[in-house]
Amino acid sequence: MEYRKDIDGLRAIAVLAVVLFHAKMPGFSGGFVGVDVFFVVSGYLITGLIAHDHANGRFAFSTFYFRRIRRIVPALLCVYAASTLLAALLMLPDDMRTFGQSLTSSALFYANHFFYSQSGYFGGASDLKPLLHTWSLSIEEQFYLVWPLLFLVLARWRAGWVQYFVWTAAAISLAASAIMVGRDREAAFFLAPFRTWELLLGAALALLPRRPRMSPGLAELASRAGLVMIVTSVVLLDETEAFPGLLAVPPCLGAALLVFTGMDQRPAVNRLLSTPPAVTIGRISYPFYLWHWPLLAFARYHLDRPLQWEEIGGLLGVSLLAACATYRCVEQPARSITLARAPHVIAAGVLSLGLFVYVGSASRRWTFNLDPEIRRLDAAIRSENALRRPCSGPKNIFRDDEACTFGQPRTGGSYDMAIFGDSHANHYTPAMGLLAQQAGMSGRQITVGGCLALLGYYEVVSPYVTEGDCRSLREAMVRFVRENPRLQIAVLAHHWSAYTGKTIYDDQAAIYVLGSGDDERSQQRSLQVLRQSLEETIDFFGQRGIHVVLLGEVPLFASDPVKCIAAALRQGRSVESCHRPVQEVQERLGTMNNLLSELAVRRKGVSFVSPLDTMCDKVWCSPVADGVYMYRDREHLNRVGAEHLARGMRVPHLGPRL
Repeated sequence: MEYRKDIDGLRAIAVLAVVLFHAKMPGFSGGFVGVDVFFVVSGYLITGLIAHDHANGRFAFSTFYFRRIRRIVPALLCVYAASTLLAALLMLPDDMRTFGQSLTSSALFYANHFFYSQSGYFGGASDLKPLLHTWSLSIEEQFYLVWPLLFLVLARWRAGWVQYFVWTAAAISLAASAIMVGRDREAAFFLAPFRTWELLLGAALALLPRRPRMSPGLAELASRAGLVMIVTSVVLLDETEAFPGLLAVPPCLGAALLVFTGMDQRPAVNRLLSTPPAVTIGRISYPFYLWHWPLLAFARYHLDRPLQWEEIGGLLGVSLLAACATYRCVEQPARSITLARAPHVIAAGVLSLGLFVYVGSASRRWTFNLDPEIRRLDAAIRSENALRRPCSGPKNIFRDDEACTFGQPRTGGSYDMAIFGDSHANHYTPAMGLLAQQAGMSGRQITVGGCLALLGYYEVVSPYVTEGDCRSLREAMVRFVRENPRLQIAVLAHHWSAYTGKTIYDDQAAIYVLGSGDDERSQQRSLQVLRQSLEETIDFFGQRGIHVVLLGEVPLFASDPVKCIAAALRQGRSVESCHRPVQEVQERLGTMNNLLSELAVRRKGVSFVSPLDTMCDKVWCSPVADGVYMYRDREHLNRVGAEHLARGMRVPHLGPRL
């Protein structure tokens, strides 16, 4: 295909949008759409090469994959090597294990599936995953494992059907994405079937039967419209939107319009994209994309706080220098390798990726954190509620009851107690399990992370969950109560303070609870809806003679206490230096603790239990209790910590029903 400078300029727009979004730059809240622009450009360029080689009778799979390896792998190997070294130097053993899993999945090009199984793309823990950005490379390579063969079969069997197939398949993929984004946003974001239409949109442009003919005026209008679509998406979208789905259409269509108009005309926008600065950034867009995210992620991990603007600027500058060096010293020499060496290049690429698959699988052995006490800390944070993975989440809450039982086995077809809530209810389950065991009671966990197990509210507005997820939790709670007539205790446990519309952490968005579709998003209104929902939920249980236990939050830490403890151990400091003033903790939790306590005093059949009584003294709240490392992150207990907490907790036992 003929080289087009404006395509490199379009790449520059895409990579800058993504990089500045990852840097959390104001005005780029929707910069993640840069990846969608990349998909359209990739579909156009790669399909154009396939079609050109096929038309000239020289397409070969060996040639195609030789080009893909030569283009993708050399720079990727550099980033893998640097990231692995940084991970070994900086990460705790358990985090190194997770990094290794991501390295393996990335080297095998299924990183999108791995990260789909994790906590998602936006915010929170995702900001600390150095190889998260390789999910998009995995989608591309999965597409290009199938598309060349499919194209050749169609082209040789029914050449005239190729265009119809592309448009039909793209329409089906887009429709599936639009449906899935409302049901499972992470699946729509990460999985190839729901992204294929973006690559096929670019492919459709490459397969146009003849060069388009446009008047200069129409080309100007179309190119400007395309740029506006992309820029508007970058500026107006944010992490809370139901993306991709139909919201991905404007940036993709904008990219397609810019590619299309540049085929025949040279409108002003395309000329702007062809200027040397834009072309230069476009040419290094791939290594720039590869380098920027690991550097940001490792810095956030090591410092364990939001980055300052000067730090972000420095890291992006280093990323840019690394990208330039990679382009000049790695990519350019690799591109000069001739087709005659294709077998050697393919073999070297496969073996190199295989090496990092091995490194990833053996990652726990590569960490330099060998201090025995750090190992003990690591063992504690790796201990987790055994019911977390099989029983928590919208896909698991309706599964077989026996797999999610704690305490004693249930008798008579009914449980005695249940714990309902979000990830905080999940981390309390080991404590509830010990208490239930001591009381001779059977219990069941019913939890969905990020959702309220309350009745009466309309929606939780959060970038981390969908309304479908939270609706499934409410439905599961009601269904469970109706199916367990001997239920006597309902424990409600949540990250209560997160639902008040108040920003708990600087790096996380505020979460609001709405009473209706047109409700205002404010702290005051969220608290009102929370109170009303709590009252309604207490009524629901009270009418059935079920005692309600409102379980408060553990002390929240502004930064991860686990990393603080690890740093203290490395530096020979006391781990007590990681404690927080009790006044600071009360400021974070006081509003909801007062509400929960007031309900327990005023309402019959309601108790309020706060772990602060056990985890704090009059001055400090500590992440370590009696030598036990309590936390697995800045707000969740590990299993060992939860079980230790149970020693100081008293949950009412009303006795089994007759």
